[in-house]
Amino acid sequence: MSIQRTLLIGLVIALLACIPTYKWIFHYNFDVLPFGWMAAGMSYMAVFFHEIGHTVFAWFYGYPTIPMFDFQHGGGFAYSFGDAQLAISVCIWAALGYGVFTLKDHKVLAGGLAALLLFNLATFYSPDLRLSVIDFMGPGLEPIIAGFFLYRAIFDLAPRGNVERAMNAIVGFGMIFRIFLDAAGLLRNEVHRYMYYNQKGMHGFGDFDKIASRFQGLNFEIIVYGWVGLTILCLVIPFTLLILYRR
Repeated sequence: MSIQRTLLIGLVIALLACIPTYKWIFHYNFDVLPFGWMAAGMSYMAVFFHEIGHTVFAWFYGYPTIPMFDFQHGGGFAYSFGDAQLAISVCIWAALGYGVFTLKDHKVLAGGLAALLLFNLATFYSPDLRLSVIDFMGPGLEPIIAGFFLYRAIFDLAPRGNVERAMNAIVGFGMIFRIFLDAAGLLRNEVHRYMYYNQKGMHGFGDFDKIASRFQGLNFEIIVYGWVGLTILCLVIPFTLLILYRR
């Protein structure tokens, strides 16, 4: 199946799957049929990667953490077993340093690991910075994973054929469109914003609210726009790589 056909199938089905999401965010009316089941599946997939993002970056800073679904309040939750452990952080630093040394002949990989190590060291000793990175990389991992799915669809990296390739395009487009709808609701819909602020039965428990509360002058809207900017970047990069590859 051609790239154009794969992306067209993914685009159309993803748009259809996002119709119930749009209706829920802006009209609070969720239709189960015919596309509600697809929207629900996309939502749980986003939750899964969202909590994985929190978990990975919590371990990155030494917090032993596990991801889980929250069946009481909806969504998910990344549960940490106490404060950051220096022993875990030392292991992370050692692993990144070892990776830089062993991959020194692969400049891109070694440079990426070195950047992660420097970023960790630069932010580790500020609790506000490291907690904000953990909070942001929950929603932040969603567009990164979506971009990875689009990359797999574009370059035909699905080992099980056309169906899997099309599913990569559907999930990639669907997760990105869902982010755009969610961000638009947070910025333009007061009811959706209120529900976000009061999630889990608490006040200001949302990731972006927690980040905004830590830094004076950094408001909620700027953080949401940063999320949108990351999502646009993750959407553009796979297609940019395709153009460069063809050239």
